[in-house]
Amino acid sequence: MKTLKDAYKNYFTVGAAVSAHWLDEAAETVKTHFNTVTCENEMKYNSVHPHEYKRPDFWKMRHGEKPEPPEVTRRERFVHPSQETDFSGADKIYRFAKENGIAVRGHTLMWHASYPWGIFEQLTPDEIRTNTLEHFDIMRSKYSDCYCWDVVNEAVDDHGGYLRETVFKQKLGDDYLLDIYALARKYFPEAELCCNDYNEYNPQKRESILKLIGRLKERNLVDVIGCQCHINALMGDKEFDEMKRSLGMYADTGLKIHVTEMDVNCVDWKNPDVVVPESELLDRVTKTYSRAFGIFREFQGAIENVTVWGVSDRHSWLNGFKNAEHRKNYPLLFDENYRPKAALQAIIDF
Repeated sequence: MKTLKDAYKNYFTVGAAVSAHWLDEAAETVKTHFNTVTCENEMKYNSVHPHEYKRPDFWKMRHGEKPEPPEVTRRERFVHPSQETDFSGADKIYRFAKENGIAVRGHTLMWHASYPWGIFEQLTPDEIRTNTLEHFDIMRSKYSDCYCWDVVNEAVDDHGGYLRETVFKQKLGDDYLLDIYALARKYFPEAELCCNDYNEYNPQKRESILKLIGRLKERNLVDVIGCQCHINALMGDKEFDEMKRSLGMYADTGLKIHVTEMDVNCVDWKNPDVVVPESELLDRVTKTYSRAFGIFREFQGAIENVTVWGVSDRHSWLNGFKNAEHRKNYPLLFDENYRPKAALQAIIDF
């Protein structure tokens, strides 16, 4: 069987997100089929600087409901994150990649959802700046040769605005992204800098992404547009047309494109209790991957990397998303036993 990375060697590199706790069981599959890896969680702030503050399940709350912020204890560990570090998971993945000639995408230097909720809201702007400088310095010292970094993850608003209202925007000002990307350029001068977001094929959000990209590009602070590509097996012609249109608009910027977190969700969140037979879902997953990769191939020269967000259906973030443990999902290219699925064969045999 031809491998995935061999099938696409003339188009783009192919990657997988991996986690330290299941890397050993996936190692041979990753080495065989992929030439880049991304840490699913292990390079995020809350993994590198562990803390006990659990992020609230906002999706379970009533509209407008806000939980009480936690009490800040040992404030200095948040001002100076070097006081509390754990590199074990990231180091394991990083070593594995280096030992096997696999390139590493850095994910991510800053993401609002990976910080202890309610804590940074209680820090001063100067304390947050100190934290950011120290965290960037730590990541440079440990993982300086990641070939690309997702700098600020998911910074664009989902609801018709421009930028998401995060603690960083509130504390550091409306232009905080320009400062953060400039800092990333300083600390990682050899790496590509990526602006990574989801719902990137939605026309309204796409306009905001392009606006942000334009501001960063005119200052030479971005090299890559990251399209997460969390798509659904129920997509139709309209959605695929919008995907193609969006990729064309991103390519027109002259920047590279990375598909950074692709998977194919099988649950319709508008009708989550509707049960579709497994055979039909698997067929839809195959057709969705095949059609999406067909579109990606049309952007040869613009798309530099396509990464799937996981390896086996056994370990996918979608298995627990929105309390969906009771729903079977089939979002990846290998089944629960790491056997290649028809979706893999379809995108290899194009």
